[in-house]
Amino acid sequence: MSSTLHIAVAEEKGSKPVTVLHLRGDLDASTQPELEEKAGGLIEGGAVYILIDLAEIGYMGSAGLRALHSIANKLPEAGQLKLLRPSESVGKVFKTLGFDSYFDIHIDFDEAVQSF
Repeated sequence: MSSTLHIAVAEEKGSKPVTVLHLRGDLDASTQPELEEKAGGLIEGGAVYILIDLAEIGYMGSAGLRALHSIANKLPEAGQLKLLRPSESVGKVFKTLGFDSYFDIHIDFDEAVQSF
C-alpha cells in the first residue's frame, strides 16, 4: 500500500520571509522523495528560511527524518529549517531519537514565524 503526502506551500512575512510547508499524510520511504524534491526546488528558487508544519503527519518513519536532515543540509549557510506542531506520535519519535535537540521545534505558528 502506498502512502500519500500532501504539501501546501505558503509565504509568511515575519522579520524575514518564511516559506511554510504544511504537510498532511505520512512521511516515510515512499513520500520522502516528494518532500525533498519540493523543498529542494523552493531552496533553488531562493527560500532561505523554511518552516515545516507537521501537525497533520500521521506517521513518520526514519526516511522522514532523513528527509528533514537532507533539507536542512541543502539550505545555504545563513538558512534555517524549523519545525512546527509535530503530532503526538511524531513528537515521540523526535524525543526518543534525540532529534528534538537537533531541530528547533515550535508549537505556536506566529511565534515560529517570528523566530527566524
